[in-house]
Amino acid sequence: MRISSRCEYGLRAMVFLAAREDGRPVPLPEIAAGEGIPAPFLERILARLRESGLVKATRGVSGGYQLAQSPGDIAVGDVVTALEGPLSLVGCVPDDGGCERSGSCASQVVWRRLDSAISGALSSITLEDLTRKAVPR
Repeated sequence: MRISSRCEYGLRAMVFLAAREDGRPVPLPEIAAGEGIPAPFLERILARLRESGLVKATRGVSGGYQLAQSPGDIAVGDVVTALEGPLSLVGCVPDDGGCERSGSCASQVVWRRLDSAISGALSSITLEDLTRKAVPR
C-alpha cells in the first residue's frame, strides 16, 4: 500500500494551515511555496478538501484558504478519506455482501484487522498533534 502524492501533499498543506496561529486565510501561492507543492496540483487538492468541509476558501485581495474547524478537531484520517475515499486494503472488506466468498474467506480476518489498525492510527492523530509534533503512541 502506498499513499498517493495527492494525500501526502494534502496533509502537508493542512498542517501548514493548522500551524498558522493568526487564523487569517492563506493565499494558495504561499502554501505552495511553503510546502514545495506545484500550485495547480495544490489547487485541485484544496478543492477536494473544501468539498469535504475541511477547509474554507475566501476570495478577494485578502483571501485564501483556512481550516474549517480547529486543528484539534481534524484527524489525519479525515484528510486521507477526503482525498482518497474510504480506506480499505482490499475491496471486499467494507462490503460484506460484495464477494461471493465473504462468509467463508479466512483471509478476510487479516484485512479487517489491518483496516481497523490503520483507521485507528489515522483517527488518533490530529492536525494539532502534528503542529506540536506530539503524536500519540
